[in-house]
Amino acid sequence: MSDNISNNYCIILAGGTGTRLWPYSRNKKPKQFIDLFGIGKSMLQVTYNRFAKFLPIENIFITTFTEYTDLVCEQLPELPLSHIIAEPVQLGTAPATALAAAYISAINKNASIIISPSDQLIIREDIFQQEVLKGFDFVSKVSDFLVLGEKATTPETTYGYIQAGEQTNEGYASLKSFTEKPTFDFAKFFVDSGEFYWSTSIFLCNINTLIKSLETDYTKIRNISKMLSSSTREEVENYIRKHFPRNRFQSIDMLILEHNTNVYIGPCSFGWRDVGSWAGFYHISQKDGHGNITMTPKATVYNSHNNIIMTSTEKLVLLSDLDGYLIIENEGVIMICKKDDMAQIRRMMTDAIMKYGSTVS
Repeated sequence: MSDNISNNYCIILAGGTGTRLWPYSRNKKPKQFIDLFGIGKSMLQVTYNRFAKFLPIENIFITTFTEYTDLVCEQLPELPLSHIIAEPVQLGTAPATALAAAYISAINKNASIIISPSDQLIIREDIFQQEVLKGFDFVSKVSDFLVLGEKATTPETTYGYIQAGEQTNEGYASLKSFTEKPTFDFAKFFVDSGEFYWSTSIFLCNINTLIKSLETDYTKIRNISKMLSSSTREEVENYIRKHFPRNRFQSIDMLILEHNTNVYIGPCSFGWRDVGSWAGFYHISQKDGHGNITMTPKATVYNSHNNIIMTSTEKLVLLSDLDGYLIIENEGVIMICKKDDMAQIRRMMTDAIMKYGSTVS
């Protein structure tokens, strides 16, 4: 295990809009800031606490859209404001990671970094800690990326699939191929082959490996890093506001997994699930004897199965003879539709925004 924990840093990505969980997740308060499971903590708080158990607080950075900075401050009051990295525009996780990498590089040239989404379910946090610390030890010694992968057991079409190649002495495997959100037939083939993992989108690497991979697309990283050592906070923020919007939209998954050959897969056993969609939320949530998830103060259900019922107010919900539906109410929007039809959910959201404006987004 890594013998210098002070070199271990974390970037938590919390700048997305969470549109696949609309209308409960909204632009002004997206899913990472919501107590989606009724546990008294948002997904961001759960993710932060997971890392704060074994990393120094001063080594944890949050990247988020500038309009969400106050939400991060409100939910994580112990985190220094300087560790909340504000993105002036939402351009995906790769530019956000590049911005955070500049900040970390200015602090520690020997940093090892874990990059994590803020909207995932981890079942065994003790195992997670062990496997992350092992990963830190690996990337501190090599110029490679490590992506944590959960063995693919069912043909999920909303996940990215990574194929394992040659094994290493550390128990890792070289990355042979990456396929983002395959069709059902391809996903089934991947699962049946036994060679594929779901990408958790959790990456580890050292700071030099990360910046070398990023700086081709994000040429201002080193400039920002230098400015952080010699300029005022205001000067740095003005520079970022001027140059950051010129970056192109890109996910860190695609940048690392498609554009690099020095990537290894770390099989994980801590129990992972993405919470990126209503279908994903349904799979991982507790259900009653009829397969219903009911997260509302008052509800009576008759002859109904496999539904998600969620309201944000003290409304009484009476439900009869529905199977496989979403019944979602939040801040003036009520949506009722089949829960597994992601294309229809997206169409309904788009049509609502076009017809009624940004107040429903």
